[in-house]
Amino acid sequence: MTAGFRKLIVFACVLVIAGGGYLAWEQYQRMHRGGPPKGIVGQVACQLRLRDVKASNLSPDDQPFLTNCLMGGYITKSDLDDVGLSP
Repeated sequence: MTAGFRKLIVFACVLVIAGGGYLAWEQYQRMHRGGPPKGIVGQVACQLRLRDVKASNLSPDDQPFLTNCLMGGYITKSDLDDVGLSP
């Protein structure tokens, strides 16, 4: 009985660790999915999004996208001021 109980505990621990790893990976993917691309492509994507916002073509994810652009250094606070989005 002791060997069966140990196997059950080991299986439960492996299951919990695997489940936690899966949830952590999903959270990581979710966080990085909404961000701008890297490099020059990211800079162009951020500038295009600013242009769309200025032209009143708004989408629900404008704020998080532009926040990521600002934190990534692709745009400046004055760029946001120019389109009327002062933080």
